[in-house]
Amino acid sequence: MSTLDVAEAVPLRGGTPRRLSRADGRLLIALADPESSLAPMSLAPERANLLLSQAERHGVLPAVLRKLRPILTSADLRPVRDDFVARFSAGVAFNMQLRVEAKRLATALRAARQPALLIKGHDFADNIYPDPVLRPTSDIDIIVPLESLASVEAVVASSGFELLPDQRDDEQLERKWIHSVHRRLMLEIQGNLVHAPGLRSKLSLGFAELCPHGDPAEAARPSTRLAIAGVHAASSHHFELLRLVVDVLQAARRLQGAAEEQALEDLVRRSGIRLALVAALDLAATLYDDKRCREIGRALAPVRFRGAARLLINGDVVMAMETGERALQSWRRSLFRELLKRGPGRDSLPSS
Repeated sequence: MSTLDVAEAVPLRGGTPRRLSRADGRLLIALADPESSLAPMSLAPERANLLLSQAERHGVLPAVLRKLRPILTSADLRPVRDDFVARFSAGVAFNMQLRVEAKRLATALRAARQPALLIKGHDFADNIYPDPVLRPTSDIDIIVPLESLASVEAVVASSGFELLPDQRDDEQLERKWIHSVHRRLMLEIQGNLVHAPGLRSKLSLGFAELCPHGDPAEAARPSTRLAIAGVHAASSHHFELLRLVVDVLQAARRLQGAAEEQALEDLVRRSGIRLALVAALDLAATLYDDKRCREIGRALAPVRFRGAARLLINGDVVMAMETGERALQSWRRSLFRELLKRGPGRDSLPSS
């Protein structure tokens, strides 16, 4: 998925936006927390527009708009408020339509007894967010066993989706389908959350790792959702959207109890995702001063290259991704990818 994976039903504003000031960057990060009540007392129209525009680009518009809307009542702020309320409402309508198709597809796959795991998107919205509307999504994502791909795709085709001819990427184990009637509705069938072939020799998060006994119900637990959020942020997208960090934050908050902590450790060992997950937890802990992220990261450590990952990936990298300064931060993300390639692999013990 691209950096425009923000789940809105209307196009993002054109042009290359300027980067937020450091203070406004910190403010946006804080406003994006679905469980915080922080909100500024007042905003100038230009500042409010810039904050909301960046929130939309980073996929956190619902949480930010919810906090800012009460202060956008003056005559000069109402146009900004009304514009983004309309965009948010269009996004909600789109997500409802997407949810209907996701449920219909899930029902068809179960009826055909085809193993498929619906991940991220609506699963995160329903299970790790305090209000599902706070977690928008732009498509349906499923992970399937590679040996079942043909059978799963036969069900998908009979459910009203068609494969985009130029969106079949067997190297990255990803295929994109589009609804034959509702052309904005997309389905991504994935063989692994780790898309880059060069990384999969070290870390892998596919159906076998998520559902070791072949039952998709095995993945319906907080430890699995945290692993998915961390790997999606670190490996698939290298922290290019603030929403990815918020997913990690929310998933960590939901992971409680010794049984879930052990389940997470077991999943980390068999998948080799330790560095990716610890890096994601460290970033979320730093941006949100979150105790639970620190606790889980500490339990998964020590891990090789953790310190280097902390130096490379920070809030400045995340906040630059949807601005004209994106290219200036690319070297940090490239070096982080190299760390993942050189980090501890599957079934390896943590090391300092």
